[in-house]
Amino acid sequence: MWNEAVRVYLEEAYGGSPAPASVRARMANLAGETLEEVARAEAFERVPGDVPPAECERLRLRLGNREYPHMKLGADRIPDSEDWVLAVDCHDRQLMAVAQESERAALEALIRANNDLKTRIERRWTEAGLPTFEQYIRRRLARQGDAGAAG
Repeated sequence: MWNEAVRVYLEEAYGGSPAPASVRARMANLAGETLEEVARAEAFERVPGDVPPAECERLRLRLGNREYPHMKLGADRIPDSEDWVLAVDCHDRQLMAVAQESERAALEALIRANNDLKTRIERRWTEAGLPTFEQYIRRRLARQGDAGAAG
């Protein structure tokens, strides 16, 4: 699962070109197949930061994209469960608060491009059957529909 998620992210983020050396170096230290195994690497940002990956609420790995090096591949824990969903964290909206007027148009274009990229990556993850928030919501709605039909 994890390797497929990274592969899709990098394909979309870099359009088939090799990722920058800094990203490849960060990826070189990732070992394992499961999120819990891979997230032990120092490259991951953890929330909260002082607990093992299995106890985190969020995990983030900065992989960037061709135009913006701060975009992150993320995993968010579903509250009150052991389940995780994959997410793309654009990590760009806070820039609007400090942007000069002359920078706003370029920053708005970057935010749109990052959001489009996020949508493409998450759509491909969903289509591949990887755990995304969309998949999680669909499963919950299906279970609620099944429970309602049984009642």
